Amino acid sequence: MTLNRRHFLGASGAAMLLAGCNSGSAKATAGQRRVQQVGIQTYTLREALAEDFIGTFQMIKDVGYDYVELNGRNFADRKPSELKAILNDIGLPSPITHADYSSLAERPDALADIAAELGCKYVVLPFIAEDQRSLDAYKAHAEMLNKASEVLKPNGIKVGYHNHHFEFFDLGNSVTGMDILLSDTDPDQVVFELDLFWAAFARQDIVAWFQKHPGRFKMCHVKDMLGEPREFRSAEEFFAVIGSLMKNVGEGELPFETYFANNDLAGMEYFIVEHDAPPKPFRNSIETSLTNVRGVRF
Repeated sequence: MTLNRRHFLGASGAAMLLAGCNSGSAKATAGQRRVQQVGIQTYTLREALAEDFIGTFQMIKDVGYDYVELNGRNFADRKPSELKAILNDIGLPSPITHADYSSLAERPDALADIAAELGCKYVVLPFIAEDQRSLDAYKAHAEMLNKASEVLKPNGIKVGYHNHHFEFFDLGNSVTGMDILLSDTDPDQVVFELDLFWAAFARQDIVAWFQKHPGRFKMCHVKDMLGEPREFRSAEEFFAVIGSLMKNVGEGELPFETYFANNDLAGMEYFIVEHDAPPKPFRNSIETSLTNVRGVRF
């Protein structure tokens, strides 16, 4: 059976949509609101950036994106000041960056300086290793995020966490890694970047998470899915599944109008297009997603 929009909507999501929840400060009529500012995660264009770093950022700007979400690859081989100068020259703010686990856990001071120089408001942990996904490990991860947030706090920067599907696995007694990360971190300093594709892949009622933890989801990865989620057991299988299921925004089945209708409840501030394996030509892919995100009415 192929999943459809009703599957992703869920009971609470349908109820919230029918209730016509407002998003943003303006009390617009339901169905007339739209996302005002759209960014892109640079991981989407990692292949293009490796070939033409400055030209790819210029393409992002020319297509019409308002900002970029960086990752550690972007400043691994160049000084943050150099990267910031490139972005300033093109006119692309970088309010968010991803950072690897060891940087947050072992070098938060250095990371705070880098993020501040880049003008980032949030530093997000995007992934945890497969052997670090036990109940006790998630508790340790939450403690690490709290400690890192205290180091970044004086620079006006908050820490975030980006999910995949495995955070929603049952670790026993219906407790998930996502439950632990949300309950054991400081709500004032640790926020969440909800990857809508991976949450849907894990068959989650996304609006129910907003209801359970209002205000914690400050950003989201917007990417679409078409087809039935299925297991993968290797990197090769991962990319086969992603290549089959992940689509440009608007070319799949995810009900973004329902998710976005609950922006106030979620606390959503940033909407970031991402595609793990975008089809070529890359410009057409990212332009399609941008056009369709802007076209969502909620």
